[in-house]
Amino acid sequence: MYAGIKYTFLFSFILLMAGCSGIKRGRTTETEVLPANAGYMAMIGNVASNNISDRGFEIRKGSIELEGTEIEGRFGLHARLNSKGDFYASVRGPLGIELVRLLIVGNDIAAIDRFNRKIYMGNKDQVLAKNGMPEDFIRIIFGDMPSEDELELISSGKNEIIVGSGNEDFRSVISICPESMKICTRKIDAKASGHEIYMTFGQFTEAGGKRFPSEISVEEKKKMFHVKLFIDDLIYGYDSDIEFNLPSYKRESF
Repeated sequence: MYAGIKYTFLFSFILLMAGCSGIKRGRTTETEVLPANAGYMAMIGNVASNNISDRGFEIRKGSIELEGTEIEGRFGLHARLNSKGDFYASVRGPLGIELVRLLIVGNDIAAIDRFNRKIYMGNKDQVLAKNGMPEDFIRIIFGDMPSEDELELISSGKNEIIVGSGNEDFRSVISICPESMKICTRKIDAKASGHEIYMTFGQFTEAGGKRFPSEISVEEKKKMFHVKLFIDDLIYGYDSDIEFNLPSYKRESF
């Protein structure tokens, strides 16, 4: 049952590896860029003020649900991102037994497969580049707003603002919902590989004065997988160190 744990659980966020690369700096000529106005700029600033990744956070209670993967079902999740950008995530099965732990500290990344007693290690920059993932993939997954210089305004209405980001190889279209002051959908089109990633963010709640989605859904049309992330208890702001402690398991490279 757990033979595919390396690829299924790399905190499952790494199931986004084909699509997250759609968020790259650079402009595209596929859509007409509308002139920015004061209202648009204020909206972008307000949405960005709700970003939760800059000062870090701790997900004390959450779960991740997998469909269309080698391992399906719903699993417990505990995660931490500190203000330095170091990351820890633990995916747990029945009775709270840890299945996989993901560590990103500095430029080191490791996925600890508890069931098969293996560790997959690598250089973070190389692993992300190899899989077409941007450095800020955690920001993308949790629905944080990119910086203004990465965006182009596509359309603006009373109930929705749509912005774009990307280049000739990758294209991302982001929908902002003014009533929630958050990103509510993101579509990522990787033309070279043919992957299409659809992300939806909903059930917004607050912690430490910041708004975040407590339900995140990710669908990939080509591989036909569906991942849902549920956040039941999040604490905004986390400054403690995350240690790169590894057990004495068999080690392999990513």
